[in-house]
Amino acid sequence: MMEAVAEQSSVYLQDFQARDRSAEPAWWATRREAAMQRFEAAGFPGRKVEAWKQTRLGNVTQDHFRPAQVPGTLSNEAAANLAVVEDAVRIVMVDGVLDTERSELERLPDGVRVRTLAAALDEDGGVAEQHLARHADAEPHPFLALNTAFATQGVVIEVVSGAAPEQPLELVSVMTAESTGVAAWPRVLIHAATSSEFTVVQRHEGSDGAAYLTAPVTEVIADANSVVNLFHYASEGDKGSHLGVIHTTLDRDSQLNAHAMHAGGQRLRTDFYVNLDGPGASANLNGLYLVRNGQFSDVHTWVRHNADHCTSEQLVKGVLDGKAESVFDGLIQVAKGAQKTDAGQENRNLLLSPKGIAHSNPRLEIYADDVKCGHGSTVGQLDENAVFYMRTRGISDQEARGVLTFAFANEMLDDMALPSLQAYEREALLSLLPGEEAVRKLL
Repeated sequence: MMEAVAEQSSVYLQDFQARDRSAEPAWWATRREAAMQRFEAAGFPGRKVEAWKQTRLGNVTQDHFRPAQVPGTLSNEAAANLAVVEDAVRIVMVDGVLDTERSELERLPDGVRVRTLAAALDEDGGVAEQHLARHADAEPHPFLALNTAFATQGVVIEVVSGAAPEQPLELVSVMTAESTGVAAWPRVLIHAATSSEFTVVQRHEGSDGAAYLTAPVTEVIADANSVVNLFHYASEGDKGSHLGVIHTTLDRDSQLNAHAMHAGGQRLRTDFYVNLDGPGASANLNGLYLVRNGQFSDVHTWVRHNADHCTSEQLVKGVLDGKAESVFDGLIQVAKGAQKTDAGQENRNLLLSPKGIAHSNPRLEIYADDVKCGHGSTVGQLDENAVFYMRTRGISDQEARGVLTFAFANEMLDDMALPSLQAYEREALLSLLPGEEAVRKLL
């Protein structure tokens, strides 16, 4: 059981009970009520809860965050950065509220249907009723429960059987300078039907100076022989907290290709739940977190091999500068009967300062006997011999450290299939490097 913070959980319960839910379909009201009860029973996690013992929640558990009544105004910089992925169809949320004017719900490729969460809830027997909060909500996660209880904004994405549009979908969530005290609960449901393939980019960005909470939840349902390419990028403001969940259910011979990057924010945590439920399913997860002085980044992965002949690969890297802290906690679980499993997991961390702290906890739970599984973890600083070698070639100490850091982290960006997003993420990496300007000239 989680250690409950009674005062905070009762405040959210009061908010929940005060909401007008009369227009909701009965099935959704039931799921919301169950989620609220789960949170009320457990509360926010304390340091004795294994999955949360290293996560610094800080003011998240003490402050009372409420959804924005009216979204704030986008800064010129935020407005200019709405369109990052070339040729993508964009859907924009500002302070947790869907921006219909900036979104392009009508400009969709053939074979893709996108509706607002509210519109999808009105459809009897539709994909929302079949799948929304039916898979992810099996997990004991406080912010997932709160998202289900309070989410009113988001989208439901359906890719029809056999469709493989080249045009990606870019979901952009921006928290403005006016979002102090605001909670954003965006909900996304993606259903990829049999033999389809689709690419979704999720970007979360926020303004400095605003103390807000954003807790997005994405549910991915991949039917047999489908492929979902999912890119997740989070760069919140210097006082912003991002605590998100991505939950994927994979059927026979389906595939998930996921890439995640944490590039800024006071505290960021993303939990990846991947259930390989059909024989031959596969998942490839890679990630990069860049953590500067005073920032905290946390990546948890829960990869469950529930069927035979499934594969999964994980490679997550971190770069920590100054007094920064990171967590990687990864589980590979192989169920009884999930024979011929092939699973790997690796976490590598580079400390640019002796003040940085990287917690790394890769784990295996294996209940089958015919499997190939491995995991590994490293935490260290730059190789001083490599630095010395570069200095003998006329490169300054700072430039050498910058180039070596870039080479370590850029591996996670090299193979990205979206060049425009790759360039955007590379800029975030370059801004962290020692001797940034000089390194740019060398690269």
